[in-house]
Amino acid sequence: MAPPADVSPPVMGAQAARTSPLGTPQSGTPQSRMAQSGARQPGAPQSGASHSATPQPGAGPALARNERNPAPVITLHLAQERAEQPLVAVDAGGKPLYALPQPVLTQADMARVSPVITKDQRSFILLEMNQNGIPKLQSVSAQARGHYLLLSVQGQLVTVSQISETIADGRLMLNTQSPEHTQAIIKLMQGQK
Repeated sequence: MAPPADVSPPVMGAQAARTSPLGTPQSGTPQSRMAQSGARQPGAPQSGASHSATPQPGAGPALARNERNPAPVITLHLAQERAEQPLVAVDAGGKPLYALPQPVLTQADMARVSPVITKDQRSFILLEMNQNGIPKLQSVSAQARGHYLLLSVQGQLVTVSQISETIADGRLMLNTQSPEHTQAIIKLMQGQK
């Protein structure tokens, strides 16, 4: 993975519980490790989002589907600061993180992606999960507080956020560097360059 374009403050709406190396259940597939979920829009300034944040017009629910390559275009990997097996080292903009090799969420778990700009002009990308993704996000965020979610698009690491609370409503908001950075991520998700 390439270094992230942004190492963001904590993700709001995430919490911790039982742990394997990354706070996920130790049995089953990545899907079963995230059996329960629900995300909510971040609300604290340290997460970079506020309840007054609203999705921007022109946001695209249309996510790229690569017909030739069944691999997901959008993935979220769980990572931590401590190296353990079977975690994979990732350069997160100069900060070494160690991620699960399999994503905990993919675009198949997402219903909509929207740009968000807060009243104080901070920018985010809002990932709204579908019915399958909501329980997964809730489970991961409940069990991995303090760990990180790595958002990758087409194999490229685009942002990193720390989990700070349980996300129960299926809405995951991740910091971006600017509105332009957010739009570039969305274009990449739609298969544009």
